[in-house]
Amino acid sequence: MNFGSYACIITVIGPVGVGKSTQMRLMRNYLRSKKIRVSSTFIKSSHALTYIIEKPLMLFGVYEAAPSEEGIIRIYLRRDVFARLLPLWCLLDALSIATKFFFSVYIPFKLGFTVLIEEGLTMTLLTYGVIFPHLLKANPRVPPLLLNLLSWIRKQNHVNVVLDATDDELVRRRKSRSYRQNELMEYVTMQKKWIERLDSRDTIFIDTNGESIIRTHKKVLMELEKLRTG
Repeated sequence: MNFGSYACIITVIGPVGVGKSTQMRLMRNYLRSKKIRVSSTFIKSSHALTYIIEKPLMLFGVYEAAPSEEGIIRIYLRRDVFARLLPLWCLLDALSIATKFFFSVYIPFKLGFTVLIEEGLTMTLLTYGVIFPHLLKANPRVPPLLLNLLSWIRKQNHVNVVLDATDDELVRRRKSRSYRQNELMEYVTMQKKWIERLDSRDTIFIDTNGESIIRTHKKVLMELEKLRTG
């Protein structure tokens, strides 16, 4: 990883509530202050797709409501319906992610930008490999298109920045999010186990426990600098 001298890709990964979006913003501002051209994006399974088909599905009544702790009703796709739609969902999911990847990662990278990605394709595979089987008792085939994109990104000037914290710390920090409360920590546990499978050769692990936002930011920059000069 040759950070700062020419185009590179930095993927920021971590469990829910660890501070990925905040560190992405700080990193983007820092790089721009160094006159480095930066592009940033968010890539994760279903997020791009949800915006496309959520309203039609709601019209057909295939969503269920779940109250959150602050009294706001959250809406979720019924699992039995989702299981029947899974093959179509996987196809559309792959196409929507690939389209977003092309415009927000591939093109900026080829134009010489440093690209910051929150979540990324590795965490997309978490959905296919763990979340779907766990929720639906089904093991969908990972779309080859997504595997090809992941293979491409690994061959580039790329590094994963993994932010982590203990479960207690995450609960203390996090604001209300769009998860059923009794499932949030279960989801975080699955995330952490998946993250443990990352190749340590292109991954930086940052322990954020007890650290301020600024201190964590400095740790991230210090580790990236080690890669640049190493």
